[in-house]
Amino acid sequence: PRKSYKGKAVVSTQSTGDSKHGQLVLDINPNFKVPQKPFKRMDYREALQYCKDNNILKEDGTNFEFGDDIPEAPERKMTDMIGVPILLCRFPKAMKSFYMQPDLKEPIVTESVDLLLPNVGEIIGGSMRIYDEAELDAGFKREGISPENYYWYVDQRKYGTTPHGGYGLGLERYLMWLLNSKNVRETCLYPRTADRCKP
Repeated sequence: PRKSYKGKAVVSTQSTGDSKHGQLVLDINPNFKVPQKPFKRMDYREALQYCKDNNILKEDGTNFEFGDDIPEAPERKMTDMIGVPILLCRFPKAMKSFYMQPDLKEPIVTESVDLLLPNVGEIIGGSMRIYDEAELDAGFKREGISPENYYWYVDQRKYGTTPHGGYGLGLERYLMWLLNSKNVRETCLYPRTADRCKP
């Protein structure tokens, strides 16, 4: 259960239930707080405006514009300033993978989402997937990719599929957030450094 302390959510050790693993997290990171639900939802355009309003700029000192990829450092700065997990949604089609489903109401953006966490940045990227064969073929052509190597992927559309999505989780980044680590090397099984290129 959560206890309120001057308007802030505080996690008691009981919030981990009887799980020995929950207690382990608190042993390693005593300040761990279970995030409040629902997570903040933010459209890509809102993120651009937030960056502009808060002087989060590109490396050349200009504002981010529609179609710009917000790199890790500015994205993390925005997330840290907001201070809560963010579901950043509806990225421009031109900057996302060819297989991401365009939004039906606004085809220049995709039905996509990144989960951003304070002190870490992006830990999950996901989207709805194109399930129409002709639309997928157009994506291959737009990106200059030969569909021959992806025959199995095309066949799924050719012989029938349903609307579906997928995502990828950055496990090491998730562990960084959970354990309050400052560097991803602390949560990698085999971190790479200047002096270490092999396990």
